[in-house]
Amino acid sequence: MTTKNNYLLDARVILNRDSLTIDVELQLQHGEVIAVLGPNGAGKTSLLHALLGWLELESGWIMVNGEVIDSPDTDSYVPPQHRPFGMVFQDGLLFPHMSVEKNILFGAGKDFNLKPLAESLQVSELLAKFPSELSAGERQRAAIARSLAARPKVLFLDEPFSALDIQGKRRGRSLLKEALAIEVSGCLMVTHDLVDAFTLADRVMIIEGGKLTQFDVPDRIRSRPGSEWIADLVGWNYYEGIGEGSVVTLPHGTTIFTAQDDLDGPTSISINPASVSIFKSQPSGSPRNTWLSSIQNIEILGGRARVSLVGEIDICADITTVAANELRQSISSEVWVSVKATEVDTQR
Repeated sequence: MTTKNNYLLDARVILNRDSLTIDVELQLQHGEVIAVLGPNGAGKTSLLHALLGWLELESGWIMVNGEVIDSPDTDSYVPPQHRPFGMVFQDGLLFPHMSVEKNILFGAGKDFNLKPLAESLQVSELLAKFPSELSAGERQRAAIARSLAARPKVLFLDEPFSALDIQGKRRGRSLLKEALAIEVSGCLMVTHDLVDAFTLADRVMIIEGGKLTQFDVPDRIRSRPGSEWIADLVGWNYYEGIGEGSVVTLPHGTTIFTAQDDLDGPTSISINPASVSIFKSQPSGSPRNTWLSSIQNIEILGGRARVSLVGEIDICADITTVAANELRQSISSEVWVSVKATEVDTQR
């Protein structure tokens, strides 16, 4: 840990939570939005609570603009109420006895100008109402406005749109993105929604089992998933095996050829379903990555179809809906699956 850095938030959170050991390090830049994704019980909310001071660190540090606000190793500690953070919960938690205006102004300074913030989150027409008179989306926007009005250096969001319908989520994302650009130095958002993460975030953190498994820009998360859970999340095929030269051998013996020629040892593979081809008869030219499979399921996803195949290798393919209609009569029948070596992405 060094206090000489240019990060808005620099933290390493180490603690035990029930049977889970959490050890996560992160750096948040000024003006940056980071989304935190992971399976249930991975430690995402515990990370937020530790940063807020609601859970005690066993080791590590929390710094804001180079100033230490929590470090067990140096006996530094700033109480939760004095940390420069704002928090928005899933259900907003507005004060029921206060109007929207009074809720928003509760933590704001005397010279705070409410109008720009109210307009950016479209709550101007709601200021005289009470929380019981608001829809779920209106309550959430009012809660976000209340947190932003306190001028936090970092805003924490925990599943901000989970209670909203699809239209409400779309509108909420748009308004939040505009408000964050105007009002906040940085934001850390826990979510299960991939669209929330990829729409709002500059970078995405993946936490699994209390550990950071991938931390990158959305495009890299989408195109190079670093674990099986991430691959499932973004819809890619993922395998782990032993690499030797240009070949990766999976645990059950299937070999996958790659465009690499220097593999040596444990290797993970990800394959875009759009790169998987399906043939009713064995393709000519003897492509190296060709397997006999059977179609298990066909699911329409927007303008594409996701085909699940089982066999020597279980794999998913994305094809056109026209091609999918032609294959529907072949469910449970044998087909051939092919992937070019150049379309196999490897990570060591």
